[in-house]
Amino acid sequence: MVATQRAEQARSRESRRRILDAALDILVTEGYAAATTVRIQQEAGVSRGKLLHHFPSRDALLVAAVHHLAEERVRAQRDRTDWPDGPDERIDAAVASMWATYAQPYFWASMELWIAARTHKELRAALPPEEHAIGQLVRTATDNFFGPTLTARPQYTALRELLNTSMRGVALTYAITPRNPATDPHLQQWQALARQQLATD
Repeated sequence: MVATQRAEQARSRESRRRILDAALDILVTEGYAAATTVRIQQEAGVSRGKLLHHFPSRDALLVAAVHHLAEERVRAQRDRTDWPDGPDERIDAAVASMWATYAQPYFWASMELWIAARTHKELRAALPPEEHAIGQLVRTATDNFFGPTLTARPQYTALRELLNTSMRGVALTYAITPRNPATDPHLQQWQALARQQLATD
């Protein structure tokens, strides 16, 4: 009996993951309009009933999918331990890691939902709690990038929010003009600003 229940739970988790992965793939590569429940169901290879068992609506599914991907990617970045010892080098590496998150698929998936939410009332209502949770994940990871010494400095929190806002704006331009984010001239400017703001007296 217990073995049967465990097998059923494992199959349910696998179905849920396939649904989430299919939703993300369509959302990132083809956009919100293409990410219908029928299309996701076909891509995931599950029945309509199974999809609705896990997710009662399209918007609930898409919001959960973005959170799922963000949680996986942010956790991997948060657990990094090979940071430079020097404060300036640590700052530069931390800022570069922040910027790298804006090239991740979950950023573009989030932006698809943000833009769609402007004209979809139900999606707009569903987004804030999940975006708050994702934002907290990202802030926690960013704090790990910088480490306890730098995050304890009084200018840190305001700097973190400023960098995230600026990076988000620059990243959106990549939707129209794709290029290599590692060579973006803003990166050196953000690093210089962070070193200035977090410098010791």
